[in-house]
Amino acid sequence: MKLTTTSRCEAGLQRGMVLITTLLLLIVITILALAMFRGVGLENRIAGNALDKQRALQAADSAQQYAEQWIVENVMSQTPVDCAGNPGSTAAIEICTEPLANEVANGQVATVPWYINSVPVGASYNPGNVVTTSTSGGTTTLYGLPVTYIGELGTDATYANATDYVVDAWSYGGSDDTVAVVESTYQIRRYVASATSP
Repeated sequence: MKLTTTSRCEAGLQRGMVLITTLLLLIVITILALAMFRGVGLENRIAGNALDKQRALQAADSAQQYAEQWIVENVMSQTPVDCAGNPGSTAAIEICTEPLANEVANGQVATVPWYINSVPVGASYNPGNVVTTSTSGGTTTLYGLPVTYIGELGTDATYANATDYVVDAWSYGGSDDTVAVVESTYQIRRYVASATSP
């Protein structure tokens, strides 16, 4: 029977190899852990940005729906005005004689805030003064109030008793980096009731 013996020199080399292998594994695990934590932080930022975008979109959509309802309630008592000749009305909604795309520079409705002749245009929307704004942003505030603009497109080509309007609205989210712009075409038909004889 043959006995094999290991010299002290070979045993020392093996112990050193275990140490090096363990350190390499520790480095790999550390790198994986750091990558995982970085990925979680990125996912949180993406989720926050998506939430902010939704807030901006909902605020703009709310302003747009308000303007559409305003048309229904006020179209008979309002005469369209030349908003290019008198821009800057932000206190009250009014019907402008031209769509916004015809009035702003290069028809760029997506560029906000809207300007006509270097003056801001559109009516701010704050129902019941419940929307809070803050230039420092936040999760419960908007960077600025939503803004809406109503432009008259004219008599509808299909219906003689109908007038078409274009309603534009935009809003910030919690910061000035997040903006949503929405647009709709709205039609009002006027019917005249005729009296019938018995």
